[in-house]
Amino acid sequence: MIFNFIKKNPEKELEYLKKAFEILNERYQKKTISLEEFTKECNKLTKKINKYQKIVDKHN
Repeated sequence: MIFNFIKKNPEKELEYLKKAFEILNERYQKKTISLEEFTKECNKLTKKINKYQKIVDKHN
């Protein structure tokens, strides 16, 4: 079994995650998603943002 590991650029990934967070917030403000869904997705994004922020901070 062969695994292909693609190194992600942590700075770009962090940028994408922050943009996703903004989009999610806009959707909630427009009432196109419920509070439950917003909270669930925010928690997921926050964990990923924190992970990549640590990586970026470590390299700078």
